[in-house]
Amino acid sequence: MAPVERPEQDAQAVPERLVTIPEAARVLAVPESWLREKVRLRKVPHRRLGKHVRFSSQDLERIVEGAAQQVVIRQRERRRWPHSR
Repeated sequence: MAPVERPEQDAQAVPERLVTIPEAARVLAVPESWLREKVRLRKVPHRRLGKHVRFSSQDLERIVEGAAQQVVIRQRERRRWPHSR
C-alpha cells in the first residue's frame, strides 16, 4: 500500500486575529453596549476564551448577514379626499 499523502502544514502559518468587543463594535459601527447585550443574550456569533469575548472575521460577517433586512417595495397609496357637498 502506498502511504497516504498529507498536505504539508505551513510552519509559519499565522492564526487568524480575533478582535475584542470594542474593536468589533468599531468595525460594525454599533455601540459597544449594543454588542455586549447581544453577546450576553447569545444573539450574535462570538467566541469565549475563558471570560474574554472575541470575534473572528467570520463571526463579524455572520452578524452583518444576520442583520440584513428584506427590502419591501410598496405601492404608494392614494389618499381619497372626502367629496365636499
